[in-house]
Amino acid sequence: MIIFVGDYVRPVGESHWLRVEEIIFVDADPMNNKVRMSDGWICPGDVESHIEEYRSESEHMEALAWEIREQEERSAPTADKWEENYYANAVEAK
Repeated sequence: MIIFVGDYVRPVGESHWLRVEEIIFVDADPMNNKVRMSDGWICPGDVESHIEEYRSESEHMEALAWEIREQEERSAPTADKWEENYYANAVEAK
């Protein structure tokens, strides 16, 4: 797994995503290096055992945009429901 500063990762067993803020190079062995996350958590070098999923920044922003669109579609009234409410409110106003 190759992770870059700016990527987003989801720790094992968690549902939230964290942004990679810094890669802390200790030596030439990648298992000794660490990764600092947006919430301050320092992930040990063996990221495969601590990170369940990762996305580039652009992939993460695209995924968030899709989630927002889906939420808006679920909460938006249908044309039939809008018409029903419109006429119900018009009758109440009389």
